[in-house]
Amino acid sequence: MKKTAVWLLLAALLLALASGCNRAGQEEEQGLMLWFPTDPDQERLSAALDSCPYRGESPSIPGLLAALLAGPPSESSGLVAAIPAGTRVLSWSLDNRVVDVELSAAYAELVGIDLTLADYCITLTLTQLPGVDGVRVTANGGGQSYRDRQALYPGDVLFSGAEEVPVEVTAALYFRREGGDSLGYELRTFRLTEDNVPAKAVLTALIAGPEDKGLVPLLPSQLTVRSAWVDEGVCIADLSAHLLEIPEEERALAVESIVETLRSLDTVDQVQLLIEGEPAEGSGGPDTARAAGPSE
Repeated sequence: MKKTAVWLLLAALLLALASGCNRAGQEEEQGLMLWFPTDPDQERLSAALDSCPYRGESPSIPGLLAALLAGPPSESSGLVAAIPAGTRVLSWSLDNRVVDVELSAAYAELVGIDLTLADYCITLTLTQLPGVDGVRVTANGGGQSYRDRQALYPGDVLFSGAEEVPVEVTAALYFRREGGDSLGYELRTFRLTEDNVPAKAVLTALIAGPEDKGLVPLLPSQLTVRSAWVDEGVCIADLSAHLLEIPEEERALAVESIVETLRSLDTVDQVQLLIEGEPAEGSGGPDTARAAGPSE
């Protein structure tokens, strides 16, 4: 019951946290703060996010990002890392008071509430700096393939889906077996809200690559999921043209990995692949002219 209440109150709590962050940025004597999720195992009802002082010598965008990637300091009990281990900052730039931050592919494995919390930890931290009003986060060139909002601002914390209780979805992600031409799989559990699309989440994780030893990725890291939806047991996945960059002799196995991964979801019986909105030959799915779009 307590954990459920935490997520039901998340939107209102984050709104209060964002207001507090803005005030902290205006009070020089308080200094800059780093924002992290609170440990869910402690079942705290006070906040979904909390902050600790920034101790770095460089109060700058790269300094704050490095501190967030390092995780909360050991003396800050009750806080947990928001960003997956191994994530790197590939680039950043500031344009029109919005920071563009590109992170490595490990960040793209975040979905649902975990992605939202990580996004806002970055946003609440960086927008304390003078001249920074908003943040745009991408992962390894993935753009907005796993996110609806273009730029994030501290005041935009009443986000869609935050008031929903997360549910767990388990899928088998299929990758090439190292040193062979067959597929192996690893089981992953995703924590999603009702507004998240499981098919899109698992495909994003598939592109990011395996976690288990003995498996290697088949899909190019530049590949993006333009959209994905399930209609009466048929999953229609629209991918970018980067899928065609896979050598022809490997493409069939790559397509098979996509199809088998999507079919591991309980709601999916068949798969149809699109490339830039057009049917992909040999997608392993039904030949249907029924191009029904995702529900609004």
